[in-house]
Amino acid sequence: MRADVDWLMKLLHAKDVKVTDGGGKDIPCEEGKAKRTYAVTGVNTTGIDGSVNTLNMLAGGLGRRGYKVSSVDWSTPRDELVKKDAHIKITATSSREKDFMLSGETECLRVN
Repeated sequence: MRADVDWLMKLLHAKDVKVTDGGGKDIPCEEGKAKRTYAVTGVNTTGIDGSVNTLNMLAGGLGRRGYKVSSVDWSTPRDELVKKDAHIKITATSSREKDFMLSGETECLRVN
């Protein structure tokens, strides 16, 4: 998840990228299971304006890494993308023109 998000930030040449949740630790979620998280904020540097366009670029980039859009909410605007084989969900939101936030988490997985 972290590698996918970091790759996307480089691909899009995003600016002002800040890690808001570095993850790196297990978060208990069920008996003997845990999940991991990772989140960033940033600014889209492409010449295409608008929250929906920013989300489309984020979803397109993550699609190149095997993610599929599982839900879209244009009123927020927000997309949820999943990478089923890796048990990851990433939520992309864009509240203003080019600003965005990506917030990812794994499913609740067995801890070894």
